[in-house]
Amino acid sequence: IVVLIVLVTTGLLYPLIATLLRKMSRLTYSLLDSNLETLQVLGSAIAKKDSDTDAHNYRVTIISVRLAERIGLDAEAMKGLIKGAFVHDVGKIGVRDSVLLKPGPLSPDEYDAMKDHVDHGLDIVERSDWLSDAIGVVGYHHEKYDGTGYRNGLSGKSIPIGARIFAIADVFDALTSRRPYKEPFSLEETMAILEKGRNSHFDPDVLNAFSEIAEGIYRT
Repeated sequence: IVVLIVLVTTGLLYPLIATLLRKMSRLTYSLLDSNLETLQVLGSAIAKKDSDTDAHNYRVTIISVRLAERIGLDAEAMKGLIKGAFVHDVGKIGVRDSVLLKPGPLSPDEYDAMKDHVDHGLDIVERSDWLSDAIGVVGYHHEKYDGTGYRNGLSGKSIPIGARIFAIADVFDALTSRRPYKEPFSLEETMAILEKGRNSHFDPDVLNAFSEIAEGIYRT
């Protein structure tokens, strides 16, 4: 009798549980889509203000992921890297246009104002639990391996790995892309400049890994 009751109860409950699981799955995917849409909107917003295109955000994210795969970055860290790379400069929304869009060199005060975009960016991503793992890139992508960067003057391995990966991807894309003020650099010129930053701007181990895949990325 007990076995029969268990079987009957299971038979009655299974369709209900299966339906609830399907609904939960659909809601989970819907939430992920909404979060990704928010990520895209944030990236697009700063791209529009900074006289750039969305293409830069996509390129640096893809380059960062390729490099992260090369060094074997784990899945959780990869998620933070993707989010952080895509919205790395979101804090520029808080920088006044007279500084952000100035065509010539910045004065010391203007440069300080520009550096504040890191704090503005942290302010924005820290308000979202889903974007909290982007902090490693948003907050530290201007740190340098020798400790001369900003915002905290971190050095070496104390800089989050996502930021060390992104630093190489960002400079590589800037050098190899056409901008209003420059033509694209060749692969050879670009890699020579990156090499000059070895141990000063860039983590030498990460740069070694990037050197192995740079040609393929450049051609793609």
